[in-house]
Amino acid sequence: MNSARNIMALIETLLSDGGEIGLRELSARTGVPKSTVQRFLAEMQENGWVAQDKRTQGYRIGYKLLSQSMGWTQRLKLVTQSRDILREVCSRSGQCVSLCTLDGYTGMVIGISNSEKVTELGSAHPKTFPLYCTACGKLLLAYAPEPLRKYILYTAERKSYSDATITDTQTLQAELEKIRCNSYATSSGELLYGAAEIAVPMLYPDQTVMAVMSIAGRAESVEPKFGEYRALLVEGVRELQERLENL
Repeated sequence: MNSARNIMALIETLLSDGGEIGLRELSARTGVPKSTVQRFLAEMQENGWVAQDKRTQGYRIGYKLLSQSMGWTQRLKLVTQSRDILREVCSRSGQCVSLCTLDGYTGMVIGISNSEKVTELGSAHPKTFPLYCTACGKLLLAYAPEPLRKYILYTAERKSYSDATITDTQTLQAELEKIRCNSYATSSGELLYGAAEIAVPMLYPDQTVMAVMSIAGRAESVEPKFGEYRALLVEGVRELQERLENL
């Protein structure tokens, strides 16, 4: 059996199991020698294709592989169908409006409409961002597949960008539970000092996240209008979902 077939056997076994599998069991179920399994898993883990639980030593599919289920075709549809919706929400709110998706272990901005009032915020906001801070990041994480949530909560390092950045595991877990209960997320100064954001999700039928839409701006302008902006975002997400369903 060549290297490519060995790797595919490992991936197929991990995918079909859906949970964690130990090194010895993977070797037994695939027929690949244990030393070869260990070498391939180390390379795959380094590149984000598998993840290992440090406590149990078991392996599972990494989110980089799971994220491929949302292909570029779907992402392109989101980009093209959301452009005028983002502009409309931006016009009505006077703030920066973004559409974001998961991208491996991070969030990624795939669409943005900037208001002249907060052009510096749009230019300062990174195209990719951590999933444990910002309203968009926390919302993406709250509705992400379980393997990704576990990785961010229990394995990944969490850098502090400000005093408001959530780095404690229990605090972050409680925040994610609150977000799933409320179906929206807010943040203030978690990544960019003086900025605030509110975001709402667009979900697949299985309640995993397709994308999130957010309104962001200076904290003193955005925080008092969280309720008003949430309604605008819910309306924008609903319109985008209808467009995608009618394609």
